Amino acid sequence: MMKKLIFSLAAMVALTAAAQSNESNVISISVHKLMYFSDYAKPIVEKAINEWQVKDEFEKLSDYQKRVNEQTRAAKIKELTAKCEKAYMKKYEATLRPNVTLDAMYDADNEVFMLSDPTFGNMLVNVPLSEARAFKQNWSSVKLTPKYFIENDVIAMASLDIYFPTLRKHYSYSNQASLKYEQAQVDYNFNDIEIAASGNNASKGQQTISEKKVSVGKSAVDQNIPETGASNSNTFVVIIANENYKSVASVPYAINDGHVLAKYCQRTLGIPATNIKVHDNATYNDMRLAIAWLKNVCDKYEGDASVIFYYAGHGIPDASDKSAYLLPVDGDGRYVATGYKLDELYDKLGAMPTKSVTVILDACFSGANRDGKMLASERGVALKSRPGQPKGNMVVFSAAQGDETALPNDQEGHGMFTYYILKKLQETKGDVTLQDLSAYVIREVGRTSAVINKPQTPSINPSPAVVDDWKNWKLK
Repeated sequence: MMKKLIFSLAAMVALTAAAQSNESNVISISVHKLMYFSDYAKPIVEKAINEWQVKDEFEKLSDYQKRVNEQTRAAKIKELTAKCEKAYMKKYEATLRPNVTLDAMYDADNEVFMLSDPTFGNMLVNVPLSEARAFKQNWSSVKLTPKYFIENDVIAMASLDIYFPTLRKHYSYSNQASLKYEQAQVDYNFNDIEIAASGNNASKGQQTISEKKVSVGKSAVDQNIPETGASNSNTFVVIIANENYKSVASVPYAINDGHVLAKYCQRTLGIPATNIKVHDNATYNDMRLAIAWLKNVCDKYEGDASVIFYYAGHGIPDASDKSAYLLPVDGDGRYVATGYKLDELYDKLGAMPTKSVTVILDACFSGANRDGKMLASERGVALKSRPGQPKGNMVVFSAAQGDETALPNDQEGHGMFTYYILKKLQETKGDVTLQDLSAYVIREVGRTSAVINKPQTPSINPSPAVVDDWKNWKLK
């Protein structure tokens, strides 16, 4: 009698060793650097299925055909995936330490408190007005019990029991609740977010946090990412998503820009997860190390590698010579010496032995942020920066020109420039030339920004070496 496949949680831990060895290379989802569930489960399920579907030496062909067919294979995959889900949850639940704070003011009109957690973001909790003062005064004694689930391919918080021993009262946060929080006069600029419901049959809830009376849902480009089965193993990607700065204003949606683009790179463009390096809130040294990694890889591939470099964050101009700089999160908008010079980036990328280098910059270099305000209070007007000259086999996509601002698209939860890049990749499943992609983005960003009377004009700047060739390049 053939041996049955044993797929215990202990065995799963052993099977994940190879996947976990590359975990530092996998897309960063949060401060815990969680692995996508699909990336975690796929090698485990594939290995188990490959073993299960082998015909045993002492198994009759008729018995084998009954045991292994399309229906039984699908059922086995479902069974193994469910076990992977439990193991994945167990693995990451052990590392999660909710650090929930109550810093925001109470919204008396909607009778809602907003709690915050560095990993899970903002959470809205309904507290009756008559109990709100006691809720806040007794926060130091609160006992929190979270429950988790898998949402958008990573672990997320489904609910949070909030218990006050001194009051003998329970309150709860649920990602399925529909609540609104509005605070008209606050110093902190809250982003609009939606926390989607779990993947069961329960009705989906929407929680909106805003300074405006608007309700914004998750963008369609975040949810319907094409899976193409493409293989693009010689392309290497660095994504820098600088949202939370230490000395200047934040860049709304920059981290979401980076994470979603990384998913498109992997799922739509077919680039392996190990080839994609995502740096959330990168410091100056983080940026230098990212470029050093690209150089080392390109040197080893001896001209067979292609590079995609993406940056979302602040850019600043040098007032003396109008040169442009990318601003790390530990930089200061008043001092260009704390930035990474764009000319240096082009020099380093252009000197690498590559087939192609595509640089995508969702930043402006006028000294303004995505909301149009100036980074440094001393700088009262936007400056026209010098764009720099791409080198080698390079083409540069820039979000804005001159003294324009790289605007956000609040309704979609992305930078406007990045949103239209993602939208075109979604519509074409990545099968689009850079010429067609650029024409689409320039047209759509120009139209959208004109409607809101804040002109933004993306630009395409190829190096002299590829002045004609780049038009037929594809990211896929």
